[in-house]
Amino acid sequence: MSNIIVPLNAFEQSDVQKLGQQAFIELIADAGADGVEIRRELLNFEKDPPLKELQQVIKKRKLIAVYSAPTYLWNEDQMLNTDLLTQVFKEAADLNAKFLKVSLGRFNPSKSDFKKLNEVVLKYSPIQLLIENDQTLHGGRKDLLVRFFESASQYNVPVRMTFDTGNWHYTDEDAEAAFIELAPYVSYLHLKSVAERSGVLITEPISLEGKENWYFLRQLPSDIPIALEFPIQPKERTKVYVDFMKKSNKESWSLA
Repeated sequence: MSNIIVPLNAFEQSDVQKLGQQAFIELIADAGADGVEIRRELLNFEKDPPLKELQQVIKKRKLIAVYSAPTYLWNEDQMLNTDLLTQVFKEAADLNAKFLKVSLGRFNPSKSDFKKLNEVVLKYSPIQLLIENDQTLHGGRKDLLVRFFESASQYNVPVRMTFDTGNWHYTDEDAEAAFIELAPYVSYLHLKSVAERSGVLITEPISLEGKENWYFLRQLPSDIPIALEFPIQPKERTKVYVDFMKKSNKESWSLA
């Protein structure tokens, strides 16, 4: 059974920034989740304790820690974003995070330095670096992501993928077709629904009856964590979604 992770951006942003991310860890643990995804962009350094102290709260509740940073791997000049990548790796280490998740950025297979990337990644092992398909045309297109992971494999860089099921809508690509090509690199799944409302794409909760995401779930190895990255309102409904995922299984997903 996959571990279920709850990202902090699933909750009302103003509440998270007002109360601090620590305030939601107990809620996530009490809901029966297996882990929490701490979001760098939502950290409130007046409300949140130092990351090493936050790690102790996560450890006490026996949760897996994932650290998500709105950071590009490759800069505008297609070179490694070394300083910021090193900084967020240090922060992930303070959290004792299993995964560090960032975006691809401006990758250029003929220019981007994988040897330098490998040096940084190996320095912070065993934290697993993940690259997510984001909502941009330079960081969320299937062809670029495939080329990146093929190049990483060629240079033996131990980098893996966060596959976001909803972000493909923003790059106007077929999510299932993307999954077929990228599945060998996936180590973390962001589960969400995306719908167009009045010409605008918005993230919505998954349906507790529909089967829109079951294609991915039935293809997913059982050891890959699943993050519920969609609006959970009110926050007390967290347990409803966690229970739904825990009670689901590959047999039910195969009926989709």
